[in-house]
Amino acid sequence: MFSVSRKILRQHPARYFHSSLSRKSNCPSCTKVLPSSLPACTNCWHISSLPHNTKHYEIFGLPDEPNPFVIHLPTLKERFRSAQVLCHPDSWASKGAKADMLRKNKLVVAQTLSARINEAYQCLLKPLSRAEYILNCHHLPVSEADQIDDIQFISGIMDARETIEDATEKSQVENLVKKNTSEIRETIQELENLFGRAQWEDAKSAAIRLRYLEGIERAAKRWLDDA
Repeated sequence: MFSVSRKILRQHPARYFHSSLSRKSNCPSCTKVLPSSLPACTNCWHISSLPHNTKHYEIFGLPDEPNPFVIHLPTLKERFRSAQVLCHPDSWASKGAKADMLRKNKLVVAQTLSARINEAYQCLLKPLSRAEYILNCHHLPVSEADQIDDIQFISGIMDARETIEDATEKSQVENLVKKNTSEIRETIQELENLFGRAQWEDAKSAAIRLRYLEGIERAAKRWLDDA
């Protein structure tokens, strides 16, 4: 967890959020320009929740056009760290509030906002969860019950599981991992292309395939860890 003092945040807000969202607004309490588009003011220590419909991309100032699947991960990680510092509950537990109830409210809001930031980060960080989030935004949620009609692919998944279950040599699983890793990379590239062309239904099928492939990856890792 991050811990940063009130003095540091007040004196150097740009240092901790220099990559903030481009759409900054004014604090509703003191009218000063906020250090980011997050509803947290380090001048008067006013903090409020994000609107429910705020996109994950907006939290970190990342574009979701022209291709929402393409994310510059170093930028995402940098902005996540900055956002967590700015909204860390420890920094808001007793800031700018005279009454105990107000201090508790600020702490609850900061905790909620910090959790929201973390949720958005974890979702955008990994290709599968990012793809599922994009599809959900386009009313095509991916569920555990979703199946695919590619018999050849499903047959390959079943063969891979049998290989892991019946393996007696480490090299058998390692060879499978290499093949599976290659398929994961190809599927991620396919997802990037499909999202770039706004082919949502095909992207959903690719996301389901990626979920199966990642299942094989986890199963192989468990076998190797226990070997």
